[in-house]
Amino acid sequence: MLTAGPAWTATADSPQTPASLLDGAEEVLVLTHHCDLAFVEECLRPARAAGARITVVYDAAAGDDDAPPGGGAAAVRDVLPVPVVMRSGGAFRPRLVVSASPAAAVVSIGSGDATPDGWLRNAEAWTHLRAHGATVPTLITDLAEWLLRLPEQLWIEPLGVERLAAVAKLLTARPHATEADEPLLLTNDLVPIVEQLPFPSGADRLSVTAPAFDAAGRALGEIVRNVRAARVRLLLPSGVRCDPVGLLVALDEAGTGADAATAGDIEEPEVRMPDGPRHHHAGAIEWWTDGAGVLVTGGLDCTPEALLCTSAEPGGNCELGLLLEVTESLVDAPDAREIALDDDALRVRPAPAAAPAVARLLGVRLLADRIEASLVAAGTTAPDGLVVTVGDATAKLPWTGAAGRLHTYASDSPGGPDGPALDGRTARVRAADGTDLGATVVTDVAGAVSRFSHPSPLETLPLPAVLGDAARLEALFTAVAQLATGRTVRHGVPARERRSSEEARLRALVGPALLDLAFGRVAIRAAAGEEPATAITAAAGSTAGHEEPSVAAAIAGLDGPGRDRLRQQVLRLGGAAAGWPLPARLAAFRLVLVLAAAGLWPAPQDWTPLVAAGLDALIAADDEAFWAEQAALATVGIAAVHHGHRLAPLAGFEDLRAAVRLDRAAPEDLVARYADGLAGAVLGAGFRAEDIAADAGELLVRSPFDDAVDAIPGAVGTVQRADGGGGVLVETTKDPRRTTLLVLDLLRDFPDSHVTVRGSAGTETHGWWNGRRLVLLTPFGGRWRGSLWPGLMTGIATYAKGASALPAAARTWITEVPQLPEG
Repeated sequence: MLTAGPAWTATADSPQTPASLLDGAEEVLVLTHHCDLAFVEECLRPARAAGARITVVYDAAAGDDDAPPGGGAAAVRDVLPVPVVMRSGGAFRPRLVVSASPAAAVVSIGSGDATPDGWLRNAEAWTHLRAHGATVPTLITDLAEWLLRLPEQLWIEPLGVERLAAVAKLLTARPHATEADEPLLLTNDLVPIVEQLPFPSGADRLSVTAPAFDAAGRALGEIVRNVRAARVRLLLPSGVRCDPVGLLVALDEAGTGADAATAGDIEEPEVRMPDGPRHHHAGAIEWWTDGAGVLVTGGLDCTPEALLCTSAEPGGNCELGLLLEVTESLVDAPDAREIALDDDALRVRPAPAAAPAVARLLGVRLLADRIEASLVAAGTTAPDGLVVTVGDATAKLPWTGAAGRLHTYASDSPGGPDGPALDGRTARVRAADGTDLGATVVTDVAGAVSRFSHPSPLETLPLPAVLGDAARLEALFTAVAQLATGRTVRHGVPARERRSSEEARLRALVGPALLDLAFGRVAIRAAAGEEPATAITAAAGSTAGHEEPSVAAAIAGLDGPGRDRLRQQVLRLGGAAAGWPLPARLAAFRLVLVLAAAGLWPAPQDWTPLVAAGLDALIAADDEAFWAEQAALATVGIAAVHHGHRLAPLAGFEDLRAAVRLDRAAPEDLVARYADGLAGAVLGAGFRAEDIAADAGELLVRSPFDDAVDAIPGAVGTVQRADGGGGVLVETTKDPRRTTLLVLDLLRDFPDSHVTVRGSAGTETHGWWNGRRLVLLTPFGGRWRGSLWPGLMTGIATYAKGASALPAAARTWITEVPQLPEG
């Protein structure tokens, strides 16, 4: 059965929403002119999490010089981008979203590009067709056949041809059966669109809307002459591309084709402009006769390239549309006001001109055995080789072959762990002679076409929503355990490159959302009232205008058994994580930390030992590829344990603090992201990145000097001087002078450390020792008496222990400040 309904879309009706996709889809295909790949990836994340492969075919020419067509400098990992170039030199302009499984399909044909404007902000016209049941209607088989013919119109990589064929195969997995009153699929690869339209012998009215018209008004004139309507209305959006003179000529012909019976009733053509803030981008043609309406929709411009040509003719576009019988007008539905073509409010722009032919990149692919790139040359020649650069990583790709204007380049190095770390981001590409060819997206093919085997529920839901559902909660902890499965070969593989392959493997297991949580790429609002900078959301725009619930609120909403169950699950998670690889430990510890900050255990004596145990497991892992995340999360973790220790002393805290060592300071931005949203009733209002960083100097950044001080009886603190030297304060009930000598001897590996010893009577002695020269300062009438021994040939421990007395000082002096004298 086929159900359909054309409509102007608001956000809730756009094709990226889960309601417009098929549950259980194996393939999702997006065809579009302009594209924002990162936006599409986020929007279609629920489909990807459910196991769908996502292919996005778009016009390689629809971009600019600074960013690749397809957009986004951020990594795009979970959709497969397929940029294409029309063989005709025209534009690739279908707007289609197909969601298919062997048993059903949802097909959306409309006018909106796969961008925030096209899917969220603009007023666009979409028709959603749902084909379910035992058979496949003609429209679906026609679409499948067109997808198989589509590569004949394009310069497209073989991988793109394979993906189109895979979708077509799913669409025709069921037997075909024609249904009554099906919409007619309109394509222009074999016959121009205009020649497929069942024009009436005369119509009551004709309505046309489009974002662009050709300068001479040829396409509009052809429609007007064929429909022969008594009344013609144009709906022109602000910013329309046209030549007003050409449109006036076409409109003047409105009455010339009318039959004799209606010629006397011809009305003056009417031009209207939609009201409201939303940009109207749809292209549609609609005529009415005796109350029956026919609608042509699908985002068609009113130009010869769209309506009067085939896609094989020079300059012809690739177009896709629908012909439907309707009972309500789509074009006349928007609120609009009558306007003159020369009114400034229309903001008329020049009619579009044909783009010049230039070389177009079709992307860079990371394959298991090579790195491959494709380029459509502007003429008969192409570069001998390409140089692909992403950050500091570079790959040189020699020319390997051509099929017409489509040239292929490939390296001998694999795109896996042994290849350069290009990892799915935007690359700058140059010819071997240095000519800049622009930017393109690098795609890890295996990652893009894989299906997640155990996706976490965070792919479609925020963490608070997961906590409120027992089944989803169990799925979350199962997904965390999945991160620990399998091991990555470390030997001989640089950490940066190994990280890329490790992430790809983990992403194929659980999807990207759980990795985002583990690696600190998103903040989570744990405590009530906190507002993290970034929230885990189900889809782009899904939380617009709504406050993301906190984890604390979700925990407060659990009943007693639900809270006890969650506590037991966290305890099991903490126990299991001790033997896991570092990425899984990161995910486990972050969950423990977030749930503790949210108040799952209100009393500090309950949550502090759990967080301490999780931190102990985190720091026990050793993986250079993820050292930054480990250091940042450990920094936040030790600060949390320290806060709990102050509230309820934790046995073994000093041992834990001594075990948490950082060879390198944690990146500040990562510390901030891990800490964001944790401040609140449990960890305190001051638990923020800047406070954590301040604590880290004492809690984490330790040195051999700190270790030596820890071994000194009575040491109560250390001081780090600007020149890098260290100092220590010691309290004693014994002779301060002898104690000073003893401490200086213990610190003999740290020359000229400033030792301050306070006796029980309040007296102080200061001392410095460099292995030969000894300086002591003792109180003298409100000031300090200094004594210097410049060449002690024996250790000072014998003097500290009273085995022998210090010889007479070589020099003494009086000073106001207890400091080492110059010279």
